[in-house]
Amino acid sequence: MYPGDTWKVHAALAHRLLDAWPVCPKAQQVLQSELEDWSLRAEDNTDKYLRLIIGRLRSAGVEQRALDALDGVQDEFQHVDEYLRSMFEAALALARDCYQRWADWSAASVDLDVAAVSNTIYPDSASLGELGAVACVPPREEPKAPAIVKLTFVPGLLGPPSWASVPYLLCHELICHVNQAAPMSSEDPFAEGWMDLVALQLHDQWAEEIFPWAPALARDAATRLSDGVLRRWQNMPEPHRRTRALRSQGRWAAECVQEKLRPFHDPSLTPPELIRLSLQLNRVSPTVAERLEFISKVNNVKWDPHLQASLLARLRLWLENIEKADRVLSFT
Repeated sequence: MYPGDTWKVHAALAHRLLDAWPVCPKAQQVLQSELEDWSLRAEDNTDKYLRLIIGRLRSAGVEQRALDALDGVQDEFQHVDEYLRSMFEAALALARDCYQRWADWSAASVDLDVAAVSNTIYPDSASLGELGAVACVPPREEPKAPAIVKLTFVPGLLGPPSWASVPYLLCHELICHVNQAAPMSSEDPFAEGWMDLVALQLHDQWAEEIFPWAPALARDAATRLSDGVLRRWQNMPEPHRRTRALRSQGRWAAECVQEKLRPFHDPSLTPPELIRLSLQLNRVSPTVAERLEFISKVNNVKWDPHLQASLLARLRLWLENIEKADRVLSFT
């Protein structure tokens, strides 16, 4: 079967098995084996392929909870596009509203583009059902063209954890990139590392609205993808080693500033001060080099009392609405 046909079959299976997945290890193992062999199937009819893979699961003796979930898979296949559209529209509305509350929103329109590929995208070794989805924001062909969030599935890896990671992937692209004012770069530690922490925090707040079917699984999948994959870099081949190292530096800087802001944050209020500051900083348009310098200085705060005093002074003035966020970005 072609990837464009198969991903919907696997997405339908993943959706039906969301609740059963965490408690059905036999189903996990069997499904993983079936996904890995999908490209060897001679069946090119979607309905027949769906029945074939359901039959394989039933005959393998998986847990009763998983067997019960399989009953609705064929109906679920018809709703995969609807589920994706629902996730995207919910995430877009929440991201736009959050930016409009604390900064501004520049994108006139944002579209979702869905594709599928045969080959693994991440260089990591995938755990059961993971790393079957990735997202990006391609460069706009024209300044006034709609922004695009491109979501790409790898059918051979698309289990329930991959499906549950889609909300986080959408939040990352919408919070970190669609509305960023600085130039796009995979080596930008602020957009890819610092802002990813913000996207993760917002995703966890919004999980019930974006992924009402299994919000706890969505949070777990997001944490594993963000904290695990994006921070694992030491044994990666290039360019992943460098880009992930930079993302880690950005994450460390965000965590440092979050700690500095903690005494000023009312836990009953949403979003916390780091989110408000970050959305405003993401609407400033420095060069990537200037963002690198900012991240480096923040990470040196713990070793340099002068930098720490300067950062705290800028944060205090920002909190008091005396100075704008761009002065925090250029603290010395």
